[in-house]
Amino acid sequence: MDLPATQYTPVSFTPEQVGLRDHFRKYMMAELDPRTTDFENGESPYPFMKQMVADLGLATEADRLEKTGGAKNPDENSDRKNDPDNDALMRFIRTQIQIEVARVNPGFALSWGASIGLFGSNVRSKGTVEQVKKYVPDVQRCEKIGSWCLTEPGAGSDAFGSMKTTARPDGDDFILNGSKTFITNAPYADYFLVYARNTDDGSIQAFIVERDYKGVDTSKPFDKMGMKSSPTGQVFLDEVRVPGENLLGGGQKDRDHVRKSLASERIGIAVQSYAIAERCYDIAVEYAKTREQGGQPIGNYQLVQNRLARMYVDLSNSRRIVYSNEPMDLLDACAGKLFVAEAGTRVAMEAIHILAGNGYMAEYVVERMARDAKLLELGGGTTEIQILTIGKAIMNA
Repeated sequence: MDLPATQYTPVSFTPEQVGLRDHFRKYMMAELDPRTTDFENGESPYPFMKQMVADLGLATEADRLEKTGGAKNPDENSDRKNDPDNDALMRFIRTQIQIEVARVNPGFALSWGASIGLFGSNVRSKGTVEQVKKYVPDVQRCEKIGSWCLTEPGAGSDAFGSMKTTARPDGDDFILNGSKTFITNAPYADYFLVYARNTDDGSIQAFIVERDYKGVDTSKPFDKMGMKSSPTGQVFLDEVRVPGENLLGGGQKDRDHVRKSLASERIGIAVQSYAIAERCYDIAVEYAKTREQGGQPIGNYQLVQNRLARMYVDLSNSRRIVYSNEPMDLLDACAGKLFVAEAGTRVAMEAIHILAGNGYMAEYVVERMARDAKLLELGGGTTEIQILTIGKAIMNA
């Protein structure tokens, strides 16, 4: 059973923003929500992902990228490009779509974001024109699925220092050996952005690896506590020959793009955590207003109001991070991810408590949201890693 979920509208929203939000929300509730149980039970989410992108017109740049790759046309939509209000609106649209997807199904949002963001955006921003033209448009349309392969069985928090996956130069090609784990979309991805240590100079470089390359294999989807709509698995690389042209960016030895990728991932996690908090808050408020005990709604009792008030504090502060128009470096992304991810879990658990026995039941949504929320405290760097990164940055400033 899903309760009405329209309680929370930030006072800062303009009528246009409210209309856009409601449009996306209506679509997700009508199209994604009925499919969620099937996705949670193992049905592939990718066909609907492709449908969603087409229905909402989210891949409008794919045709241009196929023609121009990373090249920009300075005259294209110049008036709109120079309009700061339009830029702000586009940022709002991108954020709001992510929120509305994650409000309904955080796992689905995780897989979509990993494909178009961690794979697609990395290739688009750092790849050669040829790499962008070849790989990005199909990923934007969700006709192909991408994955981002950094974490290894023995290299999680210390991804660079402990990385064992190697890239051995061999003529114009590279030979990759190693394995990656906890990789979103790995069991079904078409493309893998794999980070490996160059055996010649020890540098970490990124390679675009296609599934049909000889020596590439993946595991079955892992059985997880939450995010069950998002297939996660391992990637195995056994003497995989990768053409030199698939070295991301044509051989730029640039760790900075990994830092930017981590910042982007952590901002995305904050958005998903906020969406979980918002949905759980909405459900809890509606329940508190309609569920009666002792002849009155439970929301009239101060102890319930205390829980709702603290949920609102988390939600309100998280919103200011997620909807910020200020650019975020890795430090701010860590701070945002740390706060919002923990807030998402807190709000989800409070919602379960307010719904009591019903909150423990799958039909009321919040128990699934709580299970999904916990991953967001772990993925993209655990809470401890965020704190250590922030602390080191402060001391080195």
